[in-house]
Amino acid sequence: MIAYILYLLLRSFSFFINLLPEGFALWVGRHLGMVMYYLDPEHRKVAIQNLEIAFGQEKSKVERRSIAKKNFQNLGMMAIEFFRIPGMELETYQKKVEAEGVDQALKVLEKNKGALLLLGHFGNWELMALMSKVIQKTILVIAKPIKNNPWLERWFIESREGIGLEIIPPKNATQKVIQALSQNKVVGILFDQRGKRSKGLWVNFFGRKVSTTPGLAVMALKSGAPVVPVFMIRSGFQKHRLIVKEPLALIQTGDFRKDVEANTQLFNNTLESIIREYPDQWLWIHRRWERKKGTHHR
Repeated sequence: MIAYILYLLLRSFSFFINLLPEGFALWVGRHLGMVMYYLDPEHRKVAIQNLEIAFGQEKSKVERRSIAKKNFQNLGMMAIEFFRIPGMELETYQKKVEAEGVDQALKVLEKNKGALLLLGHFGNWELMALMSKVIQKTILVIAKPIKNNPWLERWFIESREGIGLEIIPPKNATQKVIQALSQNKVVGILFDQRGKRSKGLWVNFFGRKVSTTPGLAVMALKSGAPVVPVFMIRSGFQKHRLIVKEPLALIQTGDFRKDVEANTQLFNNTLESIIREYPDQWLWIHRRWERKKGTHHR
């Protein structure tokens, strides 16, 4: 019952947000983010601890707090934009989002091996979904289902599929992805979540070992598909930049296990460098580093 009420509340909120002028809606979102910063001590604490781990040596406490506040404001605006994406026309998207490197990225598909997109929870990562309309190709993404709320799950899947995404559940995802790549499809992988301890590889991220999913490296090495880093950066109140980087030069020595580890480290380094460039845009409220003593060592 509670799940259904939550679903109805979010649908009503979505309807209301879409009635407002965008600028005002985003202003509301930014202030909602600030309210959450003060009213959600748990996530605020996680963000501040994470920032201390990443930048404790480089940035002052004041700087780290400022990044955390901007981060919450960004999340508030993103929540508003999330509900406005399904109704967004391609023309509106192209006015809002300045894209860099899309043409070079499309050239990658001429090799007929598909493409793996290395994605992170940056800026408004949900807006990246509309890239499928720009490149006129469905983008496949691996996403965990919302297990305890079937109504929300169905609504989110329908709205994402409506803008050109195909959702793959994590179970047996590797085989499905390799098959999709063999059909020259584009697959997006959100790479910056904590890997399961049993399945993750322990590689460096901001100088600390973190459990990281080896899936992307395994898929890239097995399929021969290029790995293209793609990030959505908020570059103003109603503006964004889609940054599509050159395909990464994968490490291939012939020792599969070592190559998986080396490339997983390469992907973490790629993420770290973009986080350093835009520190307030990454999802700091996710527990990327384990807190238990001794667990971040191999």
